[in-house]
Amino acid sequence: MRVIAVSGLHRTGKTTTVEHIVRELTRRGYTVGTVKSIPREGFSMDTPGKNTYRHKQAGAEIVAALSPDETAIIIRRRLAWEELLSHYDTDWVIIEGAHEAPYPRIVCARTEHDIEESVDDYAFLICGEVASKLESWRGLPVIDATSRAAEVVNMVESQVSKNAGKKMTESAGVGMYETVVCVNGEEIPMVPFVQDFIARTILGMLSSLRGYEPGGEVRVEIRRGE
Repeated sequence: MRVIAVSGLHRTGKTTTVEHIVRELTRRGYTVGTVKSIPREGFSMDTPGKNTYRHKQAGAEIVAALSPDETAIIIRRRLAWEELLSHYDTDWVIIEGAHEAPYPRIVCARTEHDIEESVDDYAFLICGEVASKLESWRGLPVIDATSRAAEVVNMVESQVSKNAGKKMTESAGVGMYETVVCVNGEEIPMVPFVQDFIARTILGMLSSLRGYEPGGEVRVEIRRGE
């Protein structure tokens, strides 16, 4: 199972982005599950006064409501991500919200300020209204999921599938590479995910060359031909 998070500030297009990703993944034949993370304290899916609410108030730890078309299960505690996802058997799970979730992340934003407020080491793509103003931000691609859903899902498949559900850090047992790219003497700012991606791409190409030794420092200079 492959997991991504779609995060961002309030009203930045998270739900719209999730809708387009789910539709495109489904169109490609995948099964998809979703999680809506609600940060509001005291929020409950149950309705006071209803029978299920009365069951819960009486002390039931788990309450299930069964209808001919749906099953709803209410558990009286917040589950850890791993425990929650263990209940899914879909090809993909898309988590909306959950900026703290340790999964590859799409950041939704309206402005560059929104990006700065939400981006972290897990981010690999930016979506939302900001795509009308930017094509990239500090090395991260910026794509409008409402009009280019196929491109978004192409990137999700290629970038997320091979790293499903885990962050490429020392804590996951895989060290991240640091990469510095300068153009005309000016360093281009890049988030850690992009630095690591560039490094692994270059090292992958170099690995087939005679004289390449893994583990050493690599310096690459690109000059325009005369």
